[in-house]
Amino acid sequence: MSLLIPRPKIQLTVDLKRKIFIGIDRIIMLEASGNYTLIHLKDGTNSLFAKCINAFEDELNAQGFLRVHKSYIINPKYVVKYISKDNTIIMDNNLYAPIARRKMNMIKSSSIRKIVGKYTK
Repeated sequence: MSLLIPRPKIQLTVDLKRKIFIGIDRIIMLEASGNYTLIHLKDGTNSLFAKCINAFEDELNAQGFLRVHKSYIINPKYVVKYISKDNTIIMDNNLYAPIARRKMNMIKSSSIRKIVGKYTK
């Protein structure tokens, strides 16, 4: 007897050699640390991988993720609040992501504004 476990429809291939896949709907944000990337998940766990954040960017952009800073890629579905005074986004699980000045116009015109509503000052 085998148990069927439903798999997420879309997965991020983190490490093909070790066959590590993460459901995109579970990812809150990615944080770069040199040549490593820390992936923050919905259940509160973190996973560190020896890949640059750039390696994930194209695949995640196609799924609606936003690169808000050279060290951060966020999932707009998990945005809780935008603080314009600090140029910071607060995500689920009390995670923070700074927004680069060059990315401000993208953030203001993106789906984050629709999700969060009015900005907090």
